[in-house]
Amino acid sequence: LILLASPGSASADTWCWKPDGYDIRKGDTTWAKSQTQAGNTFQDWVWRGPTFRCPTNSPGCGYSWQESKTTGWQWSVGLKVSNPVPWLNQVLGEITPSYGRNGSTSTTFNFSTNLRPGQYAQPIQVVERRWTKGTFVGAFRTDHSGCEHGSERYWWDGNYEWGSWQANLRVNDYGSYNIWN
Repeated sequence: LILLASPGSASADTWCWKPDGYDIRKGDTTWAKSQTQAGNTFQDWVWRGPTFRCPTNSPGCGYSWQESKTTGWQWSVGLKVSNPVPWLNQVLGEITPSYGRNGSTSTTFNFSTNLRPGQYAQPIQVVERRWTKGTFVGAFRTDHSGCEHGSERYWWDGNYEWGSWQANLRVNDYGSYNIWN
């Protein structure tokens, strides 16, 4: 099964396939539709710079950090997919493909602050993500009516919703600083 995550146009054409064969036509695409998402985001720290600690025997410290940094990031996402083509469900059952998300975060750090004795400071790059789930839209459908030589009639339905997916999608990325005692 090939899933393409881009919108496609619906087609009213019909095809005749034998129950043991599946023919993917170019231009018939299934896309992921978001339906539910978490109210809050969470942070992935994709890079941590060097840690600085203000000496405990000092009255306090000035800390500054200047650097331009680009960090690549990626993570894998699992999908649980139920196929809308009935005979394919008998062969494959439920499949669990995975795919990766990746990108990069570029930050120009130009930061200075005052630290209390014993405090730590560290530049970080953050990718904010949000848990999201939804369905797939677009599938070949059948009414099990016959056509030529024992085949079944199938047609592309670009509006048919089926299956489910869930993922932690990137919402934002930024540079910041972690300061702690």
